[in-house]
Amino acid sequence: MKMSANRRLRVENLQALMAQKDLSALVCRLPENVVYLTDYWPHHGISVAVLPREGKPILFVPEVEQEYTQSEWAEVVPFGWGLLKDKELYENYRLLIDSVVASWNLKGKKVGAELSFEVVAPSYRIAEPVVPSGPWNTLLGEIFAESHLVDATPVLHEVRAIKTGYEIEKLRIANSIAEKAIQSTLKELKPGITETQIGALIEYKIRSEGPGFQGAKLVRAEAEVGAGPVGSTKGTLLVPSTTYRVQERDLVMIELATMVDGYFSDLTYMAVVGEPSPRQKEVHNALLEAQQAAARELYPGNSFEAPDRAAREVLKRAGLDTYFVHITGHGVGMRYHEPIPLLAPGAKGVLQEGMVCSVEPGIYIPGFGGLRIEDNVLVGANGPIFLSTPRQPW
Repeated sequence: MKMSANRRLRVENLQALMAQKDLSALVCRLPENVVYLTDYWPHHGISVAVLPREGKPILFVPEVEQEYTQSEWAEVVPFGWGLLKDKELYENYRLLIDSVVASWNLKGKKVGAELSFEVVAPSYRIAEPVVPSGPWNTLLGEIFAESHLVDATPVLHEVRAIKTGYEIEKLRIANSIAEKAIQSTLKELKPGITETQIGALIEYKIRSEGPGFQGAKLVRAEAEVGAGPVGSTKGTLLVPSTTYRVQERDLVMIELATMVDGYFSDLTYMAVVGEPSPRQKEVHNALLEAQQAAARELYPGNSFEAPDRAAREVLKRAGLDTYFVHITGHGVGMRYHEPIPLLAPGAKGVLQEGMVCSVEPGIYIPGFGGLRIEDNVLVGANGPIFLSTPRQPW
């Protein structure tokens, strides 16, 4: 996908915010922020993107990953890493960033870095996430000893909360890949299949059929499944799938994170093995009504807490509100759970056009089971726009 005005807009928005905060440059190493600046999802998690207040970012990337980068998005500077011929990683970092400090005349200037991210998105190599910590922070402190190094975490969260058209299309693709896999797997639900097998089928379909779909390249997934009157109630938190074998009329909850080139989908689907009982239909449809009521509140100028309040009012009328024990939603984008917006009781903030969030009320009834319905929804100019497919009543 070629660079467009949408891409320029998101970086220009960040640069405008940098100007307000008097930041001359921004140094990013976390994969989610490298994606934001360069549209490149790091493989090993050691790439660095540096953004000036004006102009294109510079992307320092291992030679082995260079073919996945796009020069339209950043000035790409490869470096050797991991082989006997190559310099030590931190020696490379010092040389590369020192060159930026000199060429951009950053001495005495204010420079931002990711100093307080605690929840982070993985690189493509999710088996071994690389998280910058003490050595990296020490290096930055030494390199920018004659500058003013500040925490840019709030700036990054603020600007990332508003998605451009380019990002929205990427999130649609991630949701489409996720839904194709879920719908295909639901056809294979039958008594005797285990929670882990259901999750593995979904992940297999995403990994095997996702790459190449509408330009997707790097695709990952994590599916956790809870089934039956006990397993599905554990969905209040993200817990691992088990070897429990589903039985006829079991509720099956599928919580799915899908990562496509560094953009995330966060969905929860409900199913029943066989035909749902009248009570299962009643509870599911009341929950769906609550979810749709919450989604209708996603319009510019409304409060963060309004969608949550709308969902609880519906469930209260249905006598189910005491079983709704978590928040209604959170931001989604370059991470599975972004902090803005937060759809929760008492949450402070105002919804803005371009925000994308999960809408996921859930109810968890001891001895009966748990249900959660989760879609990813955009705050459009005139109200909610679903980036995933709205569910239907049972």
